[in-house]
Amino acid sequence: MKEYFSYDDVLIKPLYSEVRSRSTVDVSTSLNSWIKLGIPIIASNMDTVCEYNMAKSMAEFGGLGVVHRNLPHATRIHNVRRLTELGLLSAVAVGVNEYDDAPFNRYLDEGVDVFVLDIAHGDSLHALKAVEGLRSIAERYGNETCIVGGNVATPDGVERMANAGAHSVKVGIGPGAACLTRINTGVGVPQLSCIMECAERADFLGLSVIADGGVKTPGDVAKAIAAGADAVMLGSMLAGTDEAPGVVRTVRGQRVKSYRGMASGGAGSKYVEGAEGYVPYKGAAFEVVSAIINGLRSAISYCGSYSISEMQSKVEFIKVSPLSLIENDAHGTIL
Repeated sequence: MKEYFSYDDVLIKPLYSEVRSRSTVDVSTSLNSWIKLGIPIIASNMDTVCEYNMAKSMAEFGGLGVVHRNLPHATRIHNVRRLTELGLLSAVAVGVNEYDDAPFNRYLDEGVDVFVLDIAHGDSLHALKAVEGLRSIAERYGNETCIVGGNVATPDGVERMANAGAHSVKVGIGPGAACLTRINTGVGVPQLSCIMECAERADFLGLSVIADGGVKTPGDVAKAIAAGADAVMLGSMLAGTDEAPGVVRTVRGQRVKSYRGMASGGAGSKYVEGAEGYVPYKGAAFEVVSAIINGLRSAISYCGSYSISEMQSKVEFIKVSPLSLIENDAHGTIL
């Protein structure tokens, strides 16, 4: 049986570097030949993470925010219109169960840039048919819309998504902070190894990879990118910010905001594979994103690199013991 790894199982080995300033490191990326991002960060299509305010802020930062599918079509379309009027990238999630009756022409009329298929198990016949349909509609309409499929967790799943017409694929089954898939079903692939295997196949096929789930720290973002992801989708790290939907409340003396998985009962799932609860209030999303990008720039420089692609070509991962988690964090220090 092959050994697979999660983020906490490894560290990035430092390499000789001639990078004098981390400010010179390029963290831009792309989802396909025409969707370019200044930073490889995407706000997750979750109803406690991304609606208009988050999508606007993420696009202004150089990233992307995916408006979740629990909003009515009219609201999602209106969000696309508002973003387009500002000259910002727009992305919306669509579900396979709404695919037949969704007014895709209205999204395309407003200039939507990215469609993201929202389904837990993307390597399935109905998901692949939905990707085929989305690609066909966009091409018939003459609109340059990026189609993001997923979620998958195997190289073969990536290949099937490519054959269905996806430009990009989300990878990750069960690693999310509000995901109970692995507990309730026993199904999943440890996320770091999942990214590495899927990215290798995606590179061969000309797709980009979005690492979705399991990220807890800026260091995890750096590991995901180093492992081959072109972008990282964030849920829990952006939930709790000012731009995330919901109100700030106080629970047991701590300021918090609600956070839940899209497969939770509260989000409308009959087959519950998502948790519901709270995350600490974090303030402005800009502060969170800035810390992440600073960490990524540093990681790239530690690998003696000036760009994401150069880092990916040089990176060396080393397996560490569980005790390294104590050594990794601040210890013996009163914070």
